Amino acid sequence: MKKFNSARLRFLIMLAVLAVVAVGYFTAGGIGNFCGIGFDTITLLCPLGALLAMIAERTAIPMAVVSVLAVLAVCVVLGKVFCAWACPVHFMARGKKKGKRRASRASGSSVEGGTGSSSVAASSCGAADDPAVSRDAADGPAVAPALHAARTGESAAQAAAPAPERDKSLGMVSRSACSACTAPCGKAKGIKIDSRHGILAAALGSTLVFGFPVFCLICPIGLTFATVLLVMRLFAFGDTTWTVLAFPAIIAIEVLLLPKWCQRFCPLGALLSLFSGLNRTFRPRIDSEKCLLEGRGLSCNLYERACPEGINLHDVAAGETTLNDCSKCRACADVCPEHAITFPFLPNKGRGASASAPVPASVPAAAGGAASASAPASETPVASADGAADGGGAAERG
Repeated sequence: MKKFNSARLRFLIMLAVLAVVAVGYFTAGGIGNFCGIGFDTITLLCPLGALLAMIAERTAIPMAVVSVLAVLAVCVVLGKVFCAWACPVHFMARGKKKGKRRASRASGSSVEGGTGSSSVAASSCGAADDPAVSRDAADGPAVAPALHAARTGESAAQAAAPAPERDKSLGMVSRSACSACTAPCGKAKGIKIDSRHGILAAALGSTLVFGFPVFCLICPIGLTFATVLLVMRLFAFGDTTWTVLAFPAIIAIEVLLLPKWCQRFCPLGALLSLFSGLNRTFRPRIDSEKCLLEGRGLSCNLYERACPEGINLHDVAAGETTLNDCSKCRACADVCPEHAITFPFLPNKGRGASASAPVPASVPAAAGGAASASAPASETPVASADGAADGGGAAERG
């Protein structure tokens, strides 16, 4: 059965929004665009633009206040859903990396197969570059440790241990066990302040100094809709203006040349992440029984590679940001070969993502390595390393 492709659905929704806006430019029933959308006197402004307008006027504007509160309510219920499901800039920024992702998958840095398959690559400890790992995993949890031990010189006990424990025994620290150290890598809850928040502060400060919303002049979302209007007028009425070239050039500089615009530079994304601090619905959850890492002890970080926000679901503190920045894009669920990641409406506290899950047990070393490997891997369930490492990450996922 073919897997559901969330990216295609999101792209179609974004195109539908652009089409509705474009048609509205030449009809009496237009709804505006994301800078200001609505009908007649009922209009919602961009939350960042609304804040900038109030700062520029140095007064509370009723329409702007209502717009900010409305977006805040949406973020509480759905999180940063706008970024992944409606914003055109998100797709332009992700589109330039599509070729790199395909090349990475072709080189073997992905996990393939459905439930029951165990062809694994791309661990944070460098297993992606070793074709033997995939062959070992394909033989199943019972046989793979002996083969791995024979190739690497490990003991059978080391090879049969879960990946995080095996890495530590060999002097390596995997990202899934990062939060077990005495000095955690970062926050597992709340907001991780980064460059986007600095640009947000700069946008607010420049508006206060100059008396008008400076950032709105270069906002790639507004420039995208302005470009659509200018191109339509160019072909419909023959209107020629230098902005037809200037606006796309600014968008190209911001989105195509600057690395990771949405993740590193976008002040609107920073504002929405602040608003999403109270969101608890549709957050990604890992089924420990299905997960290759938690359920079988196999190294897999495909979900983290696919996440546009850089969220590490197994160890939130070790990721680039927290679940407050989750845009519900479902990229992690799409790439998971075992369908272990879901987006429930509300978290199931009875079965948290980091709850104890059976992983391959450590097998005592024996004279015959293959004989020790034949022992059942599920006789001694062991709690996953990341589950006990970071209580904050568990609370976020569970």
